[in-house]
Amino acid sequence: MDNPLLRRRTSLKSFWGLYIVLGVLGALIWVVGLYSNRLPVSRATVLLIGLAPIALGLIYTWLVRLSTEYRLFQESLEVESGIISRRIENIQLFRVRDLGLAQSILNRVAGVGDVIVTSTDQSAPHYRVRGVESPREVYDRLRELVAKSQATRRTMIVEQER
Repeated sequence: MDNPLLRRRTSLKSFWGLYIVLGVLGALIWVVGLYSNRLPVSRATVLLIGLAPIALGLIYTWLVRLSTEYRLFQESLEVESGIISRRIENIQLFRVRDLGLAQSILNRVAGVGDVIVTSTDQSAPHYRVRGVESPREVYDRLRELVAKSQATRRTMIVEQER
């Protein structure tokens, strides 16, 4: 297969909310542990226990980042995911029916978001490309390639009423 036009992984910036919650949890553990005289543990143990949620959060986000890669080709969007077992999902761009872009307030500040792909693909009719850095750029690029692919194949989407 040819080289991808765009290659991305989930951005670590998309986990800011998790980092904040785990940081607050760690600080709460430290405050309770250091100012409570009733706990039978040393200050060093309290500091380590307070670091545990932050360390686990960093490991989790690192694994999520490693586990998923998005590649955009001229005619398809390919998503490779998994750490131990791998799965590759391929969405042909001529099958895409709709594209969307979603960003929370925190993600807008961080410059990340989710690109939502709705297609006629049987295995992935609704796919959310999560934690994309510069999501508007990716959305626009994907939209252009979808239009070009549909024009090349002379694809017409037929809407069905339910």
